[in-house]
Amino acid sequence: MSTEYKDWNEVHNCVIKLRENPRRRKEKVYIGCGAGFGGDRPLAALKLLQRVKELNYLVLECLAERTLADRYQVMLSGGDGYDSRIADWMRLLLPLAVEKGTCIITNMGAMDALGAQESVLEVARNLGLSVSVAVAHEIFSNKSGSGSPRVKSNFAEGGASTYLGAAPIVECLEKYQPNVIITSRIADAALFLAPMVFELGWNWDDLKELAQGSLAGHLLECGCQLTGGFFMHPGDKYRDMSFSSLLDLSLPYAEISFDGQVCVAKAEGSGGVLNFSTCSQQLLYEVGDPGAYITPDVVIDFQDVSFHPLSSSCVLCAGAKPSLGSRPEKLLRLVPKDCGWKGWGEISYGGHECVSRAKAAEYLVRSWMEEVCSGVSCNVVSCIIGLDSLKATRINDDSSSWTTNQDVRLRMDGLFELKEHAVLFTREFTALYTNGPAGGGGIRLGANAFSGRLE
Repeated sequence: MSTEYKDWNEVHNCVIKLRENPRRRKEKVYIGCGAGFGGDRPLAALKLLQRVKELNYLVLECLAERTLADRYQVMLSGGDGYDSRIADWMRLLLPLAVEKGTCIITNMGAMDALGAQESVLEVARNLGLSVSVAVAHEIFSNKSGSGSPRVKSNFAEGGASTYLGAAPIVECLEKYQPNVIITSRIADAALFLAPMVFELGWNWDDLKELAQGSLAGHLLECGCQLTGGFFMHPGDKYRDMSFSSLLDLSLPYAEISFDGQVCVAKAEGSGGVLNFSTCSQQLLYEVGDPGAYITPDVVIDFQDVSFHPLSSSCVLCAGAKPSLGSRPEKLLRLVPKDCGWKGWGEISYGGHECVSRAKAAEYLVRSWMEEVCSGVSCNVVSCIIGLDSLKATRINDDSSSWTTNQDVRLRMDGLFELKEHAVLFTREFTALYTNGPAGGGGIRLGANAFSGRLE
């Protein structure tokens, strides 16, 4: 299934047609997060499937601005426009998901959702499984010339990609009841909201329920960040936990009722932590205005959200409501733009006067760049990890403050107009091995195209 927008104004004006006689299929729906970013762990998703018997849907949220732009660059080079790891994920998850009747929803389709569909179907055939794989993606319709008929394409010119809402996924569920749904760029929370709308009989003007459902999606979208990941801090009595507890983190899931009641949870007996603090931290993640958090489906007011722990594994979440401007006027788009070439390098120094040696290395690289290509060193920024990398500005040159550092790492990043300059930077940086201060080691470097813009 693909959602086709016949008029660009329809996209920009966010026109959503009400569902005709939506049917309530369940009183409650259980939706889990199997991945919170592109580098998440498939085995953790399998554990959630195994531990939570009632799971109806498993969402793999693996796409962001950076990964979408990366996929576009790979596709231009002749590679896959979708996340090539989708085959590994499905090989592990499909057998149990099909056995349990759990539908998998994922945005790993990125720039080529149809290519991802073919990959999943091939995995299913090799596993001896009969599955239905639906696709919800953007189709672009452009005129090839004056008076010419419109030409449909799966890719926008220049790789632009619109952040769609939940409607295309809901349509997939209504028409096909598939085992897997693969999408292009759909807003993170909308991946989770869609099965709620479908199963609980919500319509697009049920703004209170949509706000609560989007709250659930927003809390779930980053995976283990809700259940103790990126949270543990030894020595802090509110955030400390044992290594074994951190190892046994459970990905989160939510129980959502037809009236909009939301409970987020982790698997019973699992490690990690789910409480007021982890929920509050995730609530504020990537939120600019808590009174008007914009999603394609509803603009949400988070200001009165409250969290009420019901047990060590379950938290009741209440208080999300539609903002006064309950619909966004426009949708967000990612437009890949050529921003030049990035060259970067890192090198470590340890022991006596390690900071001074790192500063000498920085001086050398900048000077070498000026010798071979005058004027480009001003495009390079530097920091010394372990000394000033967490500060907004470099510390002063008072060397008395350097004496406590026994191990530092110099990081230099340059943004250049030409690829040759980025490559040249990496070569000059590598020369530190035999031409720089004593004791340098562990060099890492790279040069790559730099692109991406939101509008």
